[in-house]
Amino acid sequence: MSTARQIGSFLRWRLIPVRYLTRLSNLGTSSLLRRRAPRTRLTATVEDTGFHAGPTLDAATVQALNAVYRPRGETVAPKSSGAPFVNLVQAQDFTPDHPMMKVAFSPEILDPAIDYFGGNLVLDSIQMLYSYPTENMRESQYWHKDYGDSKSFHCIIYLNDVTNIEQGPFVFVDKHDTRRIKRSAIVRRIEDAQFSKELGDGQVRHFYGKAGESVFVDPAVCYHYGSRCREPRYAIFVTFNTSMPFVKPQKLVTENALQLLEVGKQLRPDLSEQLLKSMLQLS
Repeated sequence: MSTARQIGSFLRWRLIPVRYLTRLSNLGTSSLLRRRAPRTRLTATVEDTGFHAGPTLDAATVQALNAVYRPRGETVAPKSSGAPFVNLVQAQDFTPDHPMMKVAFSPEILDPAIDYFGGNLVLDSIQMLYSYPTENMRESQYWHKDYGDSKSFHCIIYLNDVTNIEQGPFVFVDKHDTRRIKRSAIVRRIEDAQFSKELGDGQVRHFYGKAGESVFVDPAVCYHYGSRCREPRYAIFVTFNTSMPFVKPQKLVTENALQLLEVGKQLRPDLSEQLLKSMLQLS
């Protein structure tokens, strides 16, 4: 990569003010609508604290998802550098009868996201992340906030039991304690000792759970770190952003938006086609 491109990449991905400028290029028509406050207690709590317990999948759904994704995870060859996880979702999964689509478009997950953004949202990604152990710390394993948008919404669902620190729980601090961490114009990746110093007597939270249990969290306002597991972890991440995000949704979503629209229309006939189109940036 040339020096000029390296500088451009740094400005694009590491300087927070530049992200606010570049979000204008991602302006969607629904962005012009006035946003409203969350109407449900659940999403109001996420708005206030940055997180809330999510739904629990039934045993049959967990079994069906594991039947699809465990074999794919077993073929993953861990890498010695880069992100220590792989998204196992493929475009072929985007069908109305697929268990992953039934989860992602379910009222228990999609409806809180719609409410959280006042109906003005985009589907950023649907991921089945297979995380594997590492010997050295990777960038995602340092404390950070997600800077794909200024407001975001994860639903994180475990497909295997994560009941101790060795199994790589999602670790975070809530929205209030995040305000203790020093602000910077540059995206920060913070080591544990420095983070602990800045956090002071704030609380570090661990999302532990059995297979099928979930949590809602806004990773744009809650500092967190990626899994530091000592054994493989399988976790679903369904992520939504505002209708004017800093970065575009993942290619798996944008390149299959029409296919996802048909999935949404069949699974959620109670939702307007215009809402689904807007969520997939098709309008």
